Amino acid sequence: MVKLDRTEQRIVGVLIEKQTTVPDIYPLSENALLDGCNQKSNREPLTELVAFQITGALMALQQKGIVARVDGGGRVARYRHKLDEVLHVGSDELAVLAELLLRGPQAPGALKPRVARMGYHAAPESIEAMLRALAGRAPALVEQLPLGPRERDRRWRHRLGDGSELQDAASPIPTVSAAPAVVAVAPTPARSGSPDDLVLELLSRVEALEQQVRALQAERRPG
Repeated sequence: MVKLDRTEQRIVGVLIEKQTTVPDIYPLSENALLDGCNQKSNREPLTELVAFQITGALMALQQKGIVARVDGGGRVARYRHKLDEVLHVGSDELAVLAELLLRGPQAPGALKPRVARMGYHAAPESIEAMLRALAGRAPALVEQLPLGPRERDRRWRHRLGDGSELQDAASPIPTVSAAPAVVAVAPTPARSGSPDDLVLELLSRVEALEQQVRALQAERRPG
């Protein structure tokens, strides 16, 4: 079963989208992928990924067999997705999966105009029937969510993720500044919180430091 982290999900969604909407530039270079991942329209959440994150995610996707590098003789490497081959889905199903990858859980009515720009013109009822078929596969590719507060229609989400996409929607895909500052970490004063709270705080601090180290390493790599 395909298991993609949030950056990998965004990349695969962009590759599917651009294959249909701007076929003249497909397959995509890393720069085109970076622009597509960070664009402000049809994305939820908005991101500010940097080049080395795209490079690392592409390496992982190639190892998983989801993305292939296309060598056309030019100096710039380009990449195409293989999700249709891996999951055995058609273009209409790809359009629906791409929108769920790019914007998160959505109801069929919200999906209707978004998949139409990728060539899949269907009523919400037809889209829901497709989603139910995808949910009935083994393993399921999508699932329906419970009705949320103030929601009129139940939304659907993809099941291609590794769980990272289920984090608080207010938390964007981790980003790294193009020119990160190295900051000193002051000793943490004694706290009266529970051991679990202290562990979570320490993990958060470690993650922030790891992101700074990765960014500095990327800057120091020879061009």
